[in-house]
Amino acid sequence: MSDISPAHGQDRDAILDVAAKSGLFGPDDLAFVADDFDGWLAAGPEDPRLWLVAKGAAAMVAPEPLSDNAWNMLFLAVLPDERRRGLGVAMVGAVEAAVRAHGARLLLIDTASGDDQAPARALYAKLGFGKVGDVPDYYGDGVARVSFAKRL
Repeated sequence: MSDISPAHGQDRDAILDVAAKSGLFGPDDLAFVADDFDGWLAAGPEDPRLWLVAKGAAAMVAPEPLSDNAWNMLFLAVLPDERRRGLGVAMVGAVEAAVRAHGARLLLIDTASGDDQAPARALYAKLGFGKVGDVPDYYGDGVARVSFAKRL
């Protein structure tokens, strides 16, 4: 199992590589991930977003504005060769631990309704996240946003 640690500037290429090779993100999504990481890096330690990285995986979580200590895992990617080996479970566990340390009481995760995201939805359910709703056509015609939440 890879060690999971807070990301640093030198992790940018590895994070973008994981995102690109995960097969989960299109070109616009990859540009968003790059821009978000660069913005986080430029903002410095005052930025509340947390990026975590491991060999073969990366995640980003941020506090939800106007909430009572709710955080949202906005990015999780695991390389295909590393899936079903416990790395996704470990990454979500590391995210939970990191946000708990910041006083989080609720963790949110969104994914898509497509068949390619069925393993992610099963993982979140296995880890105690409850499905809290769908937003039809969010990611495109016929592809809903599926939202999960877990009280910490």
